[in-house]
Amino acid sequence: MATLSTPGHEADHATRHPMGWVAFTLVLLIIPALGLTVTNLAESNTGAATASAIALAATILGATTIYTVMARRLHQSPLLPEDSTAEKDRYLENYRRG
Repeated sequence: MATLSTPGHEADHATRHPMGWVAFTLVLLIIPALGLTVTNLAESNTGAATASAIALAATILGATTIYTVMARRLHQSPLLPEDSTAEKDRYLENYRRG
């Protein structure tokens, strides 16, 4: 896959939506939010546990909403984006020479 740092190979990123990165970041934030929730519950800090549980629910709900909207309304998978024809041709040329 061509990136911006690859000289001479420009990738077509028109099919990639930036909200996929936001959803991915929210998925990564689920882990520390869950850790904070469990830790605060174990230490009987009800206020902090409630706040971290709300943050956990918000990250899960936000990521799920973004993934659902992108899949249904935009007909695009944020997990498996489509490759452009330039990327496919470059791949076939470099790795599938026949």
